[in-house]
Amino acid sequence: MQLFTRQLATHGPLDAALAWGAETAAMASSKMGLEVALWNAGFGAPVGSLAFTARIEGIADLSERAGKVADDAEYAAQIAKAADMVAGPAQDSLATPLHGDLGDPPPVGSFAVVTNAVIANGKYAEAVGWGIDVAQHVTSLTGMPVGMMMQEYGTFGQLTWIGVGADAAAVDASAAATNGDADYIAKLSAAGDLFVPGSGTRALVTRVA
Repeated sequence: MQLFTRQLATHGPLDAALAWGAETAAMASSKMGLEVALWNAGFGAPVGSLAFTARIEGIADLSERAGKVADDAEYAAQIAKAADMVAGPAQDSLATPLHGDLGDPPPVGSFAVVTNAVIANGKYAEAVGWGIDVAQHVTSLTGMPVGMMMQEYGTFGQLTWIGVGADAAAVDASAAATNGDADYIAKLSAAGDLFVPGSGTRALVTRVA
């Protein structure tokens, strides 16, 4: 199982973009025969950043499902509705889990903390081991499941950690627990030269549809 993500930036009224996104996710889910979720970035990304995600079995599976909407006039008309609100081309990504089970998509209202970092040259095995150890530690410390994935395309060697909480309170509690945990701080300090300096990013996203 892999995680497919289509990210796009919107401008104009956010409520209009979210309404269009929800309609699009519902239509794509129905026509493609899989659950497409819509996420809105709250922190760590430009306002109006949206992401559609779906669990797929691989590129062949995605291609077959995408073929169901390739010549669909209704779906094409739905995409065209956003022509004036989408800023630039969308960007697709595909990630393979290295730790943790993707499982079912989190329900609407869930929050996810998404952290990315790029492995430094020659540090692949060490960085992956370190990343899994940190994910396991945060999960045991906070109760918030954290999975780690490798991005298959785009920047080579980019790892992604995703921690999912039921609500904002769960995110706050997780942050408080990790920020006050000496072992967690020590593990971060031990990362040393495993990652490309300045490559780390973190965003908080909410499932809205």
